[in-house]
Amino acid sequence: MKVSEVTDDRLVLVDRQLDKKLATAAVSAILLFLAYEFSVTGDWLVAAIPVLIAIALWLYVWFTLVNSEFTFDKTTDRVRLVVRSHSGTREWDWKLSDIKTTTVSTVSDSATDTVRSTTKLPVFVMKDGTRVPMRPYHSAGSQSWKAIEAIRKFLGDDNRDDFPVGWLFDD
Repeated sequence: MKVSEVTDDRLVLVDRQLDKKLATAAVSAILLFLAYEFSVTGDWLVAAIPVLIAIALWLYVWFTLVNSEFTFDKTTDRVRLVVRSHSGTREWDWKLSDIKTTTVSTVSDSATDTVRSTTKLPVFVMKDGTRVPMRPYHSAGSQSWKAIEAIRKFLGDDNRDDFPVGWLFDD
């Protein structure tokens, strides 16, 4: 998430998943180059395979792309999350005064006794101690520290004890 607007009373964070789009564009360019090379040599059937893979990648992006916008507004005591995807728009609201801080939380999923995976998710820590996920979709939680820092600064919480070692701050 990137800060798109910040004032004393308002903070807006947006996530357009540009990294997913850029990675797909780069891989597609390589695949289309391969298709061109195969077509130059006359291997039309083989040339179709990278084209089909590139099309499948873009379909994957279209079906999984999620754009989100967080608006923190002190004047209305409101936090609003708007998530747009191919399936429509969803909105969530919280009272800003109910949020104590925000952090990255580790969630463990155990598929079997021997295989464990952990997911890092950005969460709100509410004043009553409950943890509320900031987003209703998977995100790069370990890369969310910039958003966490922006929200903490906006809330007046300068605690950085739980930040990764060596994290650089914008002071």
